[in-house]
Amino acid sequence: MPKIFTDENRDEIRLKLLDKGFRMLKKGGLSAVNIDQLTEETYIAKGTFYNLFDSKSEFMYHMMIHERSRAKEKLLSFLNGSGKLTGDSLRDYLKWLSAENPNVFAFLTDAEKKRLVSAWSDKYIEDENNDSKTMHMLISLLESPADDPDWKLACNYMKLIAVSLTTKKVFIKENYNAMIDSLIGQIVAMLCA
Repeated sequence: MPKIFTDENRDEIRLKLLDKGFRMLKKGGLSAVNIDQLTEETYIAKGTFYNLFDSKSEFMYHMMIHERSRAKEKLLSFLNGSGKLTGDSLRDYLKWLSAENPNVFAFLTDAEKKRLVSAWSDKYIEDENNDSKTMHMLISLLESPADDPDWKLACNYMKLIAVSLTTKKVFIKENYNAMIDSLIGQIVAMLCA
């Protein structure tokens, strides 16, 4: 990035690119995320894009991380005045998460998913330690957590929702929303007293 940009300008440009890129992705998949069009519509030079991101694959990785961070920030808006989640607010958050679908993978073909994940190599590895941290953070925010919440099963149910959002077309359409509501209800029942 040229020195004429402050760190604040750099972050602003980066966020603008990530947000616009995700809107493009949601409209038309990976092929719709066209770097020329993206830079034109965000009024930056293409060289500036490549000063921020080495490649489209790296941009997509950062988009995924950005959307996950945005989802975590949104979680905070569901906290009550005591800074806690009730069972109802957890349910509302999970419904928001399912409806908003900040999952980058939901808008990619199977081939695009494979290509991106292989390009990210060791940058994106799911591990139980990360799952544990996320779920225990969520449980710590609950106003009335269950005595012995099954965080692993709740985590798998959350992942099942995420996977179903990326493969929605394989499910019976008429019962899809009921399935998601049922999974959300089971997560809330597992985690809340």
